[in-house]
Amino acid sequence: MGNKSRNSFLIQGSILAFAGILVRVIGLLYRIPLNRILGDVGLGYYGTAFDFYNILILLSSQSMPLAVSKIVSEKLQRRQFRNAHKVFKGALMYGALIGTAFGLFLFFGADWIASTIYKMPPVAIALRVLAPTLTIACILGVVRGYFQGMGNMVPTAVSQVFEQIVNAFVSILAAYELGVYGYTLSKVAAKSEELKDAYAAAGGTLGTLSGALVALLFMFFIVWINKDIIRKRVERDRTGLEDSYGKITKIILFTITPVLLSTTIYNIGNLLDNPIYQNIMVGIFGSGEKANSASWGMYSGYYRTLTTMPIAIASSLSTAIVPSLVRSYITNDGPVVKSKITLAQKFSMLIAFPCGMGLSVLGGPINALLFGTEIKDTVLIMSFSVFTVVAFSLSTISNAILQGINKLNIPIRNSAISLAVHLILLPILLIVFKLGIYAVVIGDFTFAMTVAVLNSFSIKRCLGYRQEIHFTLIRPFICSVIMGICCFGVYKLGMIILNVNAVWTIISIIIAVIVYGIVLIFTKTITEEELYSMPKGASLAGILKKFHLL
Repeated sequence: MGNKSRNSFLIQGSILAFAGILVRVIGLLYRIPLNRILGDVGLGYYGTAFDFYNILILLSSQSMPLAVSKIVSEKLQRRQFRNAHKVFKGALMYGALIGTAFGLFLFFGADWIASTIYKMPPVAIALRVLAPTLTIACILGVVRGYFQGMGNMVPTAVSQVFEQIVNAFVSILAAYELGVYGYTLSKVAAKSEELKDAYAAAGGTLGTLSGALVALLFMFFIVWINKDIIRKRVERDRTGLEDSYGKITKIILFTITPVLLSTTIYNIGNLLDNPIYQNIMVGIFGSGEKANSASWGMYSGYYRTLTTMPIAIASSLSTAIVPSLVRSYITNDGPVVKSKITLAQKFSMLIAFPCGMGLSVLGGPINALLFGTEIKDTVLIMSFSVFTVVAFSLSTISNAILQGINKLNIPIRNSAISLAVHLILLPILLIVFKLGIYAVVIGDFTFAMTVAVLNSFSIKRCLGYRQEIHFTLIRPFICSVIMGICCFGVYKLGMIILNVNAVWTIISIIIAVIVYGIVLIFTKTITEEELYSMPKGASLAGILKKFHLL
């Protein structure tokens, strides 16, 4: 019972991770027709609009679910049910206010942002479409954080799937229809196809707005059907403690602010890469707007789209581990805290290494399968995948660990140091070494790895926790190398026999999964106890025992 309770965050994290994978798969599937509708230039406009939108999401709502879940889980652990619900109501008001302010800024500042920061005036149309999404996202983050704080990741998981389905459908339809409209305007205005690309990109962003709205309506529906349960829980509060909304607001601000700063600094390096890249390429090397947009579209549309899928698993575990760590840390249960840290890191690496390795060795074939063409430059970029996926997974988990043990300021410091290194390194790679878009890829990895290393030292200093290396890093890496060699060999041999990329890419991926699983078991990289900690792990352990593999 103790182990089950101790590892319940892994079950909840796995639910969220499964939803995250499903969301990414849907995202990949709809990006295939969307990328073809947008084209390289439209894709560049689309990616650029999202780059700035993501900056505002960082500043307004991305830290909201984690911060709210942390406060709510702490109140619930202390059995302050009334205060937990007041945190929810106070955070809703805060989220609505912040979201509205940011939405108005984006809507009225779209022309200046597109023309001055990115040197791409057509991006303004897509930015205006995204503006209302900021308000919705802030409120949505609060509701999701409320349920996450109660240890229930299912509403968040289901809402994410609904959000992505609506996003996919609307994005494709709107991108096509608005692209046609923009093409007509282009002919009338004699502006080549500039307006076609701009309106098509705006159509793609309309899907994001629609999906977020549906997700918010779903989450409020979940609140409504749980209203009696919530009311009864509040009535069971026997602590006699009830914080004023003034105090609740202070708690929210003092929790959200450090989490916000940490999240912003951690993610803003990637978001600043685009304007840094565009301005250096235009100002120093004189590259054209369309060429730069196409290069950035290749990076954001192919490389980043694929590498964020496995990183999403680490993000899901991070979401689940924070309220779980808060509860264990409050009760001063040091061994359980360390056990959860080890389990979360190992589970993340067991996924990150093979996914990253698979993308590195089969990046070209996978892009050809999904997007219709194997672009030489994309193949080279994809070879960096294993480094990026592992580094970001480690840094994401370690940030969550520090936040879960109430060391909110340490991730800010470590991310700030790493960002400073990144902002010095990226211009050097661009100007001195002339690496072009590859400088951005290398900068991604070095930034995340610096954060991960600094966080590891901080966790050791705060908890006396020694980073487990052999079973968390070395063995998963070796197993993924064996897997990578096998699947790459199968693909190359298969293409010699029958030159059909789709067939051998799918076969190679299936063989990679089988080989990796077998190698994990035979090398005893994963234990029987760890299997039982995972969803359906007991069933898998039973099957393995029948074949004397465990």
